[in-house]
Amino acid sequence: MSPTFNALVRDLATRIDARPDANGLREARLLVEHVTGHSTAAQIVVGDHTVPQSDHEVLMGLLARRETGEPLARLLGHAAFWDFEVGLNDATLVPRDDTGTLVEAALALLPADSAANVVDVGTGSGIVLLALARERPHITGTGIDVASDAVTQAQANAIGLGLDDRLTFFQSNWLDAVDGPLDMVVSNPPYIRSGDMASLSMEVREHDPALALVAGEDGLDAYRALLPQIATKLKSGGHALLEIGHNQAEDVSGLGEAAGLSHLSTAQDLSGRDRVVAFQR
Repeated sequence: MSPTFNALVRDLATRIDARPDANGLREARLLVEHVTGHSTAAQIVVGDHTVPQSDHEVLMGLLARRETGEPLARLLGHAAFWDFEVGLNDATLVPRDDTGTLVEAALALLPADSAANVVDVGTGSGIVLLALARERPHITGTGIDVASDAVTQAQANAIGLGLDDRLTFFQSNWLDAVDGPLDMVVSNPPYIRSGDMASLSMEVREHDPALALVAGEDGLDAYRALLPQIATKLKSGGHALLEIGHNQAEDVSGLGEAAGLSHLSTAQDLSGRDRVVAFQR
């Protein structure tokens, strides 16, 4: 016999809490709501009701995946970022709070009435461009990614948020398929050193796409490819903002200046680590 909603939430929470850094009760409630369609905040109504057998079987399957380290966002198929949620697929990273630093740094350079066109390189699920478009109602944007499945997901997310009238997405290797002059370029490119992959958490190492993470032996390959293109396609006075690893500010700033860009600033994330380098042409 299937358990009641309350009993199932308690059981799931206990088992999920065995995972490091897990929040069992929160995750259990989200999984139950995801599968059954019942809000667990309404337990006074549904708490003593029996969970349908088909839903119980699905939940046990999701629990097994969570117990092996698959991130909650992968199980749900969506994740929160900024003040909205986006759908995910296998070609997109699970959003990180640190990427909010990139959005904040870009917003500081975009006046409230800006009508700039912003190009997001390696857009993934589209989170950076979507956040900028929500905050600046007159900008337009183009999101590009080498992974076609990421482009499909980003476009779906823009449609879901009602932003597809101002944002477009297509496949491109860096800026190869983009013509200048460009007002602003933003990017959260891969920047993990290949030798550091083994030290990443299992949730990242085994479930995020390596293509969006790894950038050669020193983690700088993406910047070497992208910065010279930005320098030739950015308009005079235009800006480029790149997310970086916490110890890469000096190297990335040097690569940008060698390409002909002026280093404007380096922004820190909430932990006080270097996270975004800004340039101007």
